Amino acid sequence: MNTPQKMATHRRGIDTRRRCNHMSIVSETVHCDVHGETPRSFVCRHLIGESTGLGFHREVPSEQDPFPDAWCDNCEIIRAEHGSWDDVPEDLQSIALLCTSCYERVQIRNSRPTVTLGDLAGLRWKCSGCDEWHSGPMLDLSFDKPTYWTRERDEGSRWNVLSSGELDKSCKSFLDEDYCVIDDEDFFVRGIIHLPIIGAAETFRWGIWGSLSRTNFETLLKRDSLQEGSDLPAMFSWLSSSIPEYPDTLSLKMFAHIQEPGMRPHFWMERGEHPLAMEYHYGISPERVKEIMFRNLPPQPA
Repeated sequence: MNTPQKMATHRRGIDTRRRCNHMSIVSETVHCDVHGETPRSFVCRHLIGESTGLGFHREVPSEQDPFPDAWCDNCEIIRAEHGSWDDVPEDLQSIALLCTSCYERVQIRNSRPTVTLGDLAGLRWKCSGCDEWHSGPMLDLSFDKPTYWTRERDEGSRWNVLSSGELDKSCKSFLDEDYCVIDDEDFFVRGIIHLPIIGAAETFRWGIWGSLSRTNFETLLKRDSLQEGSDLPAMFSWLSSSIPEYPDTLSLKMFAHIQEPGMRPHFWMERGEHPLAMEYHYGISPERVKEIMFRNLPPQPA
């Protein structure tokens, strides 16, 4: 196979009408409504949206170009037939503009792992919670309390919002399905870390707890109690669940992205070398999903 090259349209000037509709261009960067301002990147139009398993071709990333132009298997056939992108007619090139975070998600969804999520569709397993048989991969695992909550504590009752708008702090500690307070000093919210699955549009989901400041906790608790739909900014959080599938996960840096009332926050993880952060940003393989699944299921009937 010939060495991949930059797509010719990139050098001729991108048609900005082909960018994703949640983008705006600012010089050499783009502003994404989801990920904020990042360097811009380019992919063939087949890779945008919710495409999966279409292949992902590009040059080797470098310090100068960490997000080189990328294209799918079908576009690679066209490029290979013509020898280089410079020789491919422009009407056969259709390029889309992405932020670099969306580029990474496109790469995860369209890479081709040895084992795909579809290969796990035939799995059958019995759930200890509902005692029912299920088919396909198990994609959700969760923790019912923060690591710091000890058994001897009284679970108490969630603080209610008084007519004055203040919280009725009838107890110093409480734990329910969504919120936790310890000694009116430590505050936690339950949310979800979505790990993108390589070669799939699905995610593997860890239901975990993260800490919040007193101010952020009380703001979120009041909004949920009153079912008010006002938007809230992302809230800094320390991961507060020990996940046995990884080295120590306590106090990994996260941001809680608040959803509409009644929906649990989505935790965005800071980049780093920790295996959980790596899987959050670069994807988890279907093989590892299967391994985690069977390590966490109860013994299965024969």
